Amino acid sequence: MDYKLVVCDCDNTLIDSKGYLPKDNIKAIRQIMDKGIKFVIASGRNDLLVLDYADEIGGDITLIGCNGATIRNLYKGITYKKELIPKDSLKTILNYFDRHNLDFKAYTIDGSYAKGALTRRFSFSGNNYEVVKDFEIIPVNSGKEIEDFDILKLVILGEKAELTKTQADLKNTKGVNVVFSSPICVDTISEKASKGLALAAFAEIMNIKPSEIIAFGDSENDLSMLQYAGLSVCMENGEAEVKKHCTMTTKTNSEAGVAWALDKIFGLGLY
Repeated sequence: MDYKLVVCDCDNTLIDSKGYLPKDNIKAIRQIMDKGIKFVIASGRNDLLVLDYADEIGGDITLIGCNGATIRNLYKGITYKKELIPKDSLKTILNYFDRHNLDFKAYTIDGSYAKGALTRRFSFSGNNYEVVKDFEIIPVNSGKEIEDFDILKLVILGEKAELTKTQADLKNTKGVNVVFSSPICVDTISEKASKGLALAAFAEIMNIKPSEIIAFGDSENDLSMLQYAGLSVCMENGEAEVKKHCTMTTKTNSEAGVAWALDKIFGLGLY
C-alpha cells in the first residue's frame, strides 16, 4: 500500500513513560517524512504542549490538539479547524464540577484555566521544554468564572471508578463527547471534535484516502482515528479494548514501538 500520512497519539504512544521522545522514533519518522509521507501528532493536550516534540522531529508537522478540537500547523500559521464546547453545555458541565467539588482544567487556544490541584504545572519533558514552559495557567475558584469563555476542552483527573461515574453522569449532555484519554483522565470536548473527525477533515483537505493512512494510539480517545485509518496500530501498553479494533500491535511506548512498527511496515532498516 502506498501510504501518504501517518498520525500518532502523543502520551503513552509517541513518547516514552518518562515523557521523552525516543531517538528511534525520531529516526523512523524523519525517514518516512523524507519519503514524502505527511506526519501528524494527534494529542489530547493543547497543541502548544506537543510543539516541543514536533520541534525535536523537525519538518512540516501538523498538530491535532485537544482530542480533535483543533487542527493547526503552527509552523505555517494555519488553523484548519477549531471546535469550541457549546456555551450551554459548558455551563452545565462546569456547574456539575462545582456541585461535586471537582478540580478541573479548561483549555483555550493559547492557555488554560484551572481549579484546585490542577493549577500545578505538569512535568512535561523534552529536549526543549522552554518551548511550552510559558503556557499560561490562570487559577479560578469555580467553573462559573469561565462559563462564558471560549473553551476547547475540560479535563478532570481521578481514580478510574470515580471517573467512570462522572463520564456516565455527563455522557448525555447535549453537544459534547466525554472520553477517557488515560486511565486517570477524562476529557470533555465538543461533539464535533474527536481525533477521528479531525483526521478525516485534514485528510480531505490533503486529498488523502483513509486507506492511505496509518494511525497509532493506545487509549479510548484514539479509537475514532484508529477506526478511520486504513492501517491501525495499538501500542503493547494500550488498552485491551483498543487492541481489538486495531490491525496490529507494536511494542510499548518505552520500547520505541512507533519506530518498530514503521520499520516493519516500510522496511526502514532500523532493526
